[in-house]
Amino acid sequence: MSTEDAVLQIAMDHVKKVRDFDPYKKFAGIENADQFCKLIANDPAFKFFGLDDSRYVTARMGGNLVSSLHRKLGDMYEQIFQYLLKERFGLTDDELNFSVDIKIGERIQKRSTDGLIPAKKYGNINLPSSLKNWQSSAGVGFEIRFCYQIGDSKRIQADWDMALALSEKNLIPVMLIFCNTSLVSPVTRLAKSWNLFEGEDTFRFVHELTGFDLYGFFRNHRKFFTDAVHDIL
Repeated sequence: MSTEDAVLQIAMDHVKKVRDFDPYKKFAGIENADQFCKLIANDPAFKFFGLDDSRYVTARMGGNLVSSLHRKLGDMYEQIFQYLLKERFGLTDDELNFSVDIKIGERIQKRSTDGLIPAKKYGNINLPSSLKNWQSSAGVGFEIRFCYQIGDSKRIQADWDMALALSEKNLIPVMLIFCNTSLVSPVTRLAKSWNLFEGEDTFRFVHELTGFDLYGFFRNHRKFFTDAVHDIL
């Protein structure tokens, strides 16, 4: 199987999981919007506010669907990146995931990278010029984000500490954010501890690093993915 076919299969698998999403699954006996409206009409906390309305149901269930779609897109980008990294550098799963202990609140937790290139795997491959001093590093550790939309301070602190833990081991910390619409505040802060890339800069970095034009891949298959998402919506 070619690299492009493998990447397409990964993407299709994640889109299919969203297609199977059932927004009413958690509500026993409810299978559609009309039934959910009737459920809300009999709910004492909702019934007096006119929320037995199709617009409310669309917003509520649509919000759940969008959250599910975003999660699966995040999983898709992570899995594709890991596949490309393994193909380019000949990595095993054990080499790809590197764990470090970091303090989150009052607890020590083990966090794993979303990708790792140990220095011994560099071989004759030059890493992107945007990574300074990679030749003298012990490797490069990656965190992958489809879009950084979490403003939780503990999560942001954990990501900050993850970068520091990698740096202490002479691993270059790289955060790849594929969207351009992340929350500004956490990204601004994390850019001070990570080599952080966003949007098209991320796609360019992935192309330089792995030799695979992921942006061009999605552009070429745009109709397929657009039709699939429109079916879901």
